[in-house]
Amino acid sequence: MLRARAARLAEQQADEDLLEDLATSEAMLVSEGSMAHHFMVFDSPDCNGQSGKVAQAAISTESAPVMPPASEPEPDPDIDAYVSPHELEPNDDFFDNFTEEEVAEEEATEENQPVPLAVPAPQTPALVAAKPRRVIPRPPSFRDREPMRELELREIAGHLTFTRTDVTAWYRIPDVQWAFRADKERTSIMLSIAAQYAALAGYRLHMRRTTRPYPAAQWAHRLDEQTVAPLPDVLGQTSWADHLTQAQHRIHATSLAEGEVYLGVVFQRRTLREQAIELMNTLRRQGIGNAERSRLQQLVGRFDEVLSAFGLQAQPATPLELEWLVHRSVALCMPPPSSWPAIEDSRWESGDLFAFTEHTQRFRGRYGSAVRLVTRTADSHVERHVAVLTFGRMEELVVPEQHEPWLHFHEQLPWAMELSSRVDVLGPGDALKSLEHKLLTIRSQQRDYHEHEMDAPPELERLAQRALDITDEMATGLDLDSARVHGWHRIAVAGETESECLARVRLLTDHYRSMRITLQHPKDQLRLLDEFIPGQPVANTGYLRRMPAKYFAAALPQAAATVGDRRGPIIGETCGTSRRPVMWDPHFATEVRERSGLAVLVAEPGGGKSTLMGGVAYLAARRGISTTLLDPSGPLARLCELPELAPYSKVYDLTRGEPGTLAPYSLIPTPQREHFADDAAHRSAIAAARAERKALATDICTMLLPPQVARERSTPILLQRAARAVDPEESATLDDLLQALQDASAEGVELAETLGDVRDMPLSRLFFGAAPDSTGETDAVLSVITMAGLALPDLSIDREYWQIEERMALPMLHLATAFTTRRAYGLGMAERKLVGLDETHFLSGWGSGRALFTRLARDSRKWNIAALAASQNPIDILGLDVQNLVSTVFVGRIAEDPEIAEQALRMLSIERGVGYENTLAQLSVAHMGSQDRLGYREFIMRDVEGRVQKFRADLSYVPGLLDALDTTAKSPHVDRTRLPNELLDSSDGRG
Repeated sequence: MLRARAARLAEQQADEDLLEDLATSEAMLVSEGSMAHHFMVFDSPDCNGQSGKVAQAAISTESAPVMPPASEPEPDPDIDAYVSPHELEPNDDFFDNFTEEEVAEEEATEENQPVPLAVPAPQTPALVAAKPRRVIPRPPSFRDREPMRELELREIAGHLTFTRTDVTAWYRIPDVQWAFRADKERTSIMLSIAAQYAALAGYRLHMRRTTRPYPAAQWAHRLDEQTVAPLPDVLGQTSWADHLTQAQHRIHATSLAEGEVYLGVVFQRRTLREQAIELMNTLRRQGIGNAERSRLQQLVGRFDEVLSAFGLQAQPATPLELEWLVHRSVALCMPPPSSWPAIEDSRWESGDLFAFTEHTQRFRGRYGSAVRLVTRTADSHVERHVAVLTFGRMEELVVPEQHEPWLHFHEQLPWAMELSSRVDVLGPGDALKSLEHKLLTIRSQQRDYHEHEMDAPPELERLAQRALDITDEMATGLDLDSARVHGWHRIAVAGETESECLARVRLLTDHYRSMRITLQHPKDQLRLLDEFIPGQPVANTGYLRRMPAKYFAAALPQAAATVGDRRGPIIGETCGTSRRPVMWDPHFATEVRERSGLAVLVAEPGGGKSTLMGGVAYLAARRGISTTLLDPSGPLARLCELPELAPYSKVYDLTRGEPGTLAPYSLIPTPQREHFADDAAHRSAIAAARAERKALATDICTMLLPPQVARERSTPILLQRAARAVDPEESATLDDLLQALQDASAEGVELAETLGDVRDMPLSRLFFGAAPDSTGETDAVLSVITMAGLALPDLSIDREYWQIEERMALPMLHLATAFTTRRAYGLGMAERKLVGLDETHFLSGWGSGRALFTRLARDSRKWNIAALAASQNPIDILGLDVQNLVSTVFVGRIAEDPEIAEQALRMLSIERGVGYENTLAQLSVAHMGSQDRLGYREFIMRDVEGRVQKFRADLSYVPGLLDALDTTAKSPHVDRTRLPNELLDSSDGRG
């Protein structure tokens, strides 16, 4: 009985297997004619030995003859053999389901039964011949789950992003210098941008402005690479590595970030066929189809041509830039990732896009005004609260005459924000239809009021008239005038806590209220947050802003306040419309831009020019650059006392110098042959040096003479004859010139005796006699030349009223300037050198001074000299005829004379007479009523690129530097412990 049950179960399982195999097979009988159903019959004995029938459906045609059954069909490996249930013996495990008593009873029953008669062997069932079928593998019983999509993006290829329905081309817009430009230039830029927007009529644009933290580590690494031989470290003092670390901390402490503006053009609506091809290619690890790619290239080429023109000057975004944009849009206002992918691939597949959303989670409260973003990585947990504001009603702005660009106005606040604008550019036809619809709406409202015998509001008539004026302007004007932009403008504000975020929201709202722009704080913050991500849809259609293309071009989110070269030491930060670090390498102009190395510092007393010059000299000396400063008054000599510079510095006090230290002939170096391309140029330089020596000696003698003698007609003639009689070599002296005067005539003898009387004065020993051998010593990295106790004359007073000390100061300044520049010429041409000259206004009144300054400006490029010239009056620099040789200009506070301010603007190449004179007067001004000193100085800087920007000098990251450069008189400290009790009581307000 048990075996019968086992046989029936085995037969049932075999039949099920057979039906499943036959159901999945593809055996078909194919012939001509109409389709008909036939059956292949299998004769198989049942469990009792009788023949059973198993049917299988087959497909054939009516005209196809039925094939006779084959008696012994050949075995086909592609056809599974049919196995009879009698051939399937029960497994021993089959009896595990029965008890031992049932098994024993069954065996006893089988022993008592008679042996059955022989049964014929089962016949192999006859099979109808069929076409060999292909075995289809069964699908796996499990399948990988599709990841949940969090972004609408499907693929990134180059600078194109693909969603399910459209394609967007992304471009990077470079910064535009806005500050201190003429209104004509600003207007030209805005009109060019508006024309580019008008050329994109019919497309949707996505303008994104994000921020990137300033790469302080890369800047420090680049500065270290460009510093060939920094000063050796002094034991116990700040090392070169510590100096770079302090500079990086200075950058990070102020949260300086650089803005980046991207423009996306949504230009292709994808068809269902293209979406299906993409879906099939996804299974084969491919992206969009080739036909779609070729069609997109034509449109992309057109956009490249339109957007790269003057105005936007946009270029296709690089893969790294686009990757940064998507990351910053998903993790809005979050810190950047600590590590960046090492693979620079221009293509992101659908599965790779989850890397953007893997580590950032967003949470919203039921009635929250901000969204909480959390980024979790292996070693950090960062949380930010972000609120999105949208631009509401706006009054008409007058840009650039009265207002700043309205999408750049937020950068005046001290924290970074994100911008997103989704706009539709309408051509003349679409814009007119929209305007006519609005006009009909207004007329309908007016009719409603008239039908109800009510007075219509006056604003309806004003709106209707405005619509008529715009319609006329669009119908009769150019395409630029008729182009309109409809869109939504969002700005995201973040804080570490929700209260900080909402406090910044209030400050930003008040900030824009001063510009007559309303910012709204709408609900559904999470969907508004999604708008910043490329490819995501618009959250809602509320707060739609309609404006001309010119008005949207005046938003100008790419306006920047960049100045400097980004490779030199940091000297401050911009303080105009935005905050940016200011790096300046004095040798950038000579080594990279191949320009003159002359930089000019102009400011009234107390404007900070000496402090800035001293700070630049310190930073250059730390880098191992040979630095020479001429400071007649002497405060810069305190730089040599700083512990890290003291072993490599030297102070030259010319008032205590050796005789002949300032001998005029020895201060003009002889040109060397290896410094010139050919012999002719070398001979010309030698002749120029000899002529300069003659002029310098003649001018020094004229300065030493009393004014009455110098003004005599014969004096310059006698001096020139004597100078021609002396061979102008470096070894010549003023004593040789006096001897030539004595040998000339009786008048020459009298002139020589007058100069001899001057030679007997203490300071005159520096001019007469042979130059000592130590004059060209250049071992010290930092050399400061001073003239302690020298009384500088007032140039506004006639020379007849000068004292003898003041008369001696003028030739000393001339010769000290030549002495300073001579040290620079004593080094190699390619070696970096820095020369700082103070009180240069004394050089402009003499031909030799002008020649000396002009030679320094002209030779600075090929001799790799960075020359800093400081003066209180810009007219002094302009009088030296070196305006076209100046590469960098720093202008501090100039408030006394508008004419002086106008000359300063001329040096800065800024338009005069439009109000910038008042800007110079407001530099470094303390708040009214404040009793504290102003702890900073402000300058207007024009760099070698021609960019002009206001910046605040800040060298506080160098320990002890500002204390050493401070020249402000200190108020005496009152020891209150030594005051009488009566004074103490009265000072406390109790007397």
